[in-house]
Amino acid sequence: MALATGTRLGPYEILGLAGAGGMGEVYRASDTRLGRTVAIKVIGSAHGQNVEARRRFEEEVRLAAQLDHPRIGAVYDVGHDAGVDYFVMEFIEGRTLAQRMTLGRLPFSEMIGFAIEVASGLAYAHRRGVAHRDLKPGNVLLTPSGVKIIDFGLGQARQAERRPSDRVATMDTAPMPAQDFAAISGTAGYLPPERLQGLTEDHRSDIFAFGALLYEMAAGRPAFDGTTSADRIAAILTSQPPPIESDDPAIADVDWVTRFCLKKAPDERWQSMADIEAILKRIASRRPMTGGAAGRAAVPRATASIALALGVVGLIGAAYLVRAMFTPASLEQRPIALTVPPPGGGEFTPTESSVHSPQLAISPDGRYLAFIAAAADGVSQIFLRAIDSTQARPLSGTTHAAYPFWSASSRSIGFFADGQLKRVDIGGGPARVLAAAPDGRGGAWSVDDVILFSPGTSNVINRVRAEGGIVQQTMLSEARKETSHRWPQFLPDGRHFIYFARSIDDRRSTICFASLDEPGATAVMETEFGAVFVPPRHLLYVSDGSLLAIQFDAARGRVAGDPVPVVDRIATSSNFYGAFSASNNGVLAYATRATLAELVWTGRDGARLGTAAGPAAYVDFRISPDSRYVAVAEVEPHSDRSDLRLVDLLRGANLRLTTSPATDASPVWSPDSARIIFRSNRLRHHDLYIRPATGGEDQLLLQTGAAKYPTGWSPDGAFVVYHTSDPRTGQDIWTAPVDRPQQKRPLVQTEFDEMQGQISPSGRWLAYTSNQSSRLEVYVQPLKPDGRKWQISTGGGSDPKWRADDKELFYIAPDGRLMSVDVSVAGFERGKPRPLFHVPDVSLVEPYLSAYEVSSDARRFLVRVPIQGLQTSPLTVLVNWTILDRAVK
Repeated sequence: MALATGTRLGPYEILGLAGAGGMGEVYRASDTRLGRTVAIKVIGSAHGQNVEARRRFEEEVRLAAQLDHPRIGAVYDVGHDAGVDYFVMEFIEGRTLAQRMTLGRLPFSEMIGFAIEVASGLAYAHRRGVAHRDLKPGNVLLTPSGVKIIDFGLGQARQAERRPSDRVATMDTAPMPAQDFAAISGTAGYLPPERLQGLTEDHRSDIFAFGALLYEMAAGRPAFDGTTSADRIAAILTSQPPPIESDDPAIADVDWVTRFCLKKAPDERWQSMADIEAILKRIASRRPMTGGAAGRAAVPRATASIALALGVVGLIGAAYLVRAMFTPASLEQRPIALTVPPPGGGEFTPTESSVHSPQLAISPDGRYLAFIAAAADGVSQIFLRAIDSTQARPLSGTTHAAYPFWSASSRSIGFFADGQLKRVDIGGGPARVLAAAPDGRGGAWSVDDVILFSPGTSNVINRVRAEGGIVQQTMLSEARKETSHRWPQFLPDGRHFIYFARSIDDRRSTICFASLDEPGATAVMETEFGAVFVPPRHLLYVSDGSLLAIQFDAARGRVAGDPVPVVDRIATSSNFYGAFSASNNGVLAYATRATLAELVWTGRDGARLGTAAGPAAYVDFRISPDSRYVAVAEVEPHSDRSDLRLVDLLRGANLRLTTSPATDASPVWSPDSARIIFRSNRLRHHDLYIRPATGGEDQLLLQTGAAKYPTGWSPDGAFVVYHTSDPRTGQDIWTAPVDRPQQKRPLVQTEFDEMQGQISPSGRWLAYTSNQSSRLEVYVQPLKPDGRKWQISTGGGSDPKWRADDKELFYIAPDGRLMSVDVSVAGFERGKPRPLFHVPDVSLVEPYLSAYEVSSDARRFLVRVPIQGLQTSPLTVLVNWTILDRAVK
């Protein structure tokens, strides 16, 4: 009996029956806790009292929960309620492959894409010791984001020997999809011979079923057909399917693959789904595309329309992407896209800036995507993913890398790490240091092995050979009031290049055209971010959050015509970096903006108590000492720069405080809640500004030759604390008197990095973060240094904050948990750290911004809760974006 709409199973409310099969019924349901739609599978009513059914149901849950792959339907939860066993899966919109195949033979591009994705999912499961054991078109869903394999209900990590039932001879009257547990598990037409013969099975049974599925997609008819199940079983045991009829050599190659999949003896088949996946990709990449039916069917009609309008579509087979990239007719194909998630269990490493973006670079030949990320181990480094692969691998020797860029040969990558410009070959070998670059801001590598790079935030472009040796290449223009040059790129002749020149007035920042052989530069166009040239005549740049393409004469450095939009909502950072990269052959990689969050009040147990500020792109935030306001730095959509706003916690009003075109962030309150000190890069570096909290004008407080990030204000109102970088000593903590800011002095300055200084409410102690023990830890010392110092955190920590009475100190552990430490102010004794709850949005890159605030009584915490996560949202690789070339002409 089906469950009625409205029935509750634990926290899930049934919305309706989605489907039913021999293993159980599937319902569409609502997760009342998380507000999402899910699919719930329960034991079918026909087998509810069957012991074997229950055993296999439990085994299905256990096996499925082990699998986490984009091509496999995810399992969320399992439970038992009101006598019903159930488990919860992602609810997947889409038709089955079986439904698609009722329309006949699939075009090659569609068929090979589906096949590669199914092979990828099965290869992943097999590596984890899990076989599907009921692979068929009905268990393959086609969704806008790609293939999803569902129902591992017959899977077993180790298949026990099983003798066929005595009822095998009568199966002509019992349809196999009903899956009689007393007989043979599986679906007629896809059953491996070894199961029918009662022999031992393993993952190669899936290879047989995959061969039958692949054959049916390519031929338009089942591999083993018949009017009854017995006919199909007999065909599996005694015959081979006829050759697939086609004049297409690629189809002949696919037929050859199926022959080895469908061998009767497992030892004679392909032995690995990973090998099959690689072979299919090779077949796809070698097949020429000359239009016709296959070309027109490469992307479903609705998907192609989205691609043309928005520059993004769902995941298509990796092999089709390779074919589209490397065939002469590729520019005539529709744009298609591949989504690239961060490494398993990890996230993309954001730029070192107030407004973050991911960091990525596509190789000039379009075959590889390099990006900066950290896997589950938390180590940030360069990852390399071949476009025809589903896996990314880390590059050895690139720990802490930033802003990767490719050699012209696509064989090496330049990057910045540990204050140096480095290079590494993707084929292997150690990374090599080329030059000093304290805060590298982009590089370019010519065919003649000349490298251009910006070594810092206020530098010009320097030039170095790939083997070493450095000279200055550009000069700042006083006429344009330039403050720095960054993000260079070579043009096709290897002698000319473009770069981004920042002006004191960010609205007058430009892309400049220059030569290795001649001094001086020509302004090409005004823009707020770096640009990318794409042969033969496109310049890509960002304006109002959109990526635009405009004609560009690479010989004379001139733009012409009107720009054409390519994709919307490009991620950018406040250091003028645009998160996009293009190859020489029509491949575009980019990240989209996905940084919306709420400011949420949380109890000490992690319970959500209320919302202080609604969805916005928050950089950082501070509660006023009188608990009346929250000063926030919020990214403005029209400029992609942050301004300061004031949130009234009593009335809910939102007052704009600053309106500069630069980045205004890091507000710090005066003890009387009357004034705010903040940072802004309006002139060149991030300098300190001061303003009244509820009205009045901004005033420059402190200007120096390095960026400064305020973190605290002394309880007596006399001085402000900030951290800044020194080429000799790294990050240091300084203090500056508010009425005599030029009398600044270092508070903590060693050979290590120190940042995030927090003065205790009594004014006696300074808590801060330092890497003196080779990892970030929280320390406390007297505000007036006397040589004493105590380590507060254990096993790593950052972002310290005090309770209002000095008797408790908080910090963030490396796993994101908020930790509490009791403190005795007499002689400063500290207790053992204890965890409170997980803080959802923590970043440990420059400028080391805080992730939470503490109420005066420390009973509540204000945390930033992402609605969309920039560090986990997938990157997009768009193939054939230059179809827009027709509009640019």
